[in-house]
Amino acid sequence: MTSLRRILLATLAVALIAGITAVPASAQYGQYSNREQSLRFRAGLFQPDGDSAYWNDTADVFTSDPSEFEDTIVGVDYRMGLGEHLALLISASDYQGQERRNYLDYVDAAGGEIQHTATLDITTFTAGLVLRLAPRARISPYVGAGGGLYSWNLEERGQFIDFGSPGFDLFRADYKDDGDTFGYYVQAGVDVPLAAGWALFAEGRWHQADDTLSGDFEGFGKLDLSGKEITGGVSWTF
Repeated sequence: MTSLRRILLATLAVALIAGITAVPASAQYGQYSNREQSLRFRAGLFQPDGDSAYWNDTADVFTSDPSEFEDTIVGVDYRMGLGEHLALLISASDYQGQERRNYLDYVDAAGGEIQHTATLDITTFTAGLVLRLAPRARISPYVGAGGGLYSWNLEERGQFIDFGSPGFDLFRADYKDDGDTFGYYVQAGVDVPLAAGWALFAEGRWHQADDTLSGDFEGFGKLDLSGKEITGGVSWTF
């Protein structure tokens, strides 16, 4: 985990602790408070959209598909009511996806695949607003939107072809790049109360973000970090 990721997650932890100590527990099952606060823990799947130069150019050379990067995303949210229908949402999440790639038109001297592994990490730290459509209902739907910082790491490690050599020699390499960019998201979900202070929830988010590659990937254009997130989890209201 990079130092920036540690800073982001530590910042969220401080915000959560501050929220817990600032307001005494007040939420009871079947009751509603305009200033209620919740800790929400979620897990599910994230799949990059892969609509940028890097993804398109990679698919022209390797057996590559953004759908192969679908993998687990975990996150934590702090939600604070601003009124009967409106709430502030502060979120952090972490995702890592991986794909094994082969050259489409080339094999090694023994006829085997020439392979490398691509790994993409995305950590988000966002803030947004949630509109609770039926806050007093047994099953409460909500929609929301927000934005923030998207921190990413891209790595390709394995065998590659030196197309500048007479015999297209193979070599091993470890290419890396990372960066931070701003993006936004939209979301929709439902809360389902269980007991005093506890609820389950399910939600979907669409993230929209991209950044320009540099470092070992200089000249590869934009890296699309957008994608769909489907998660579920548990919330504790206090």
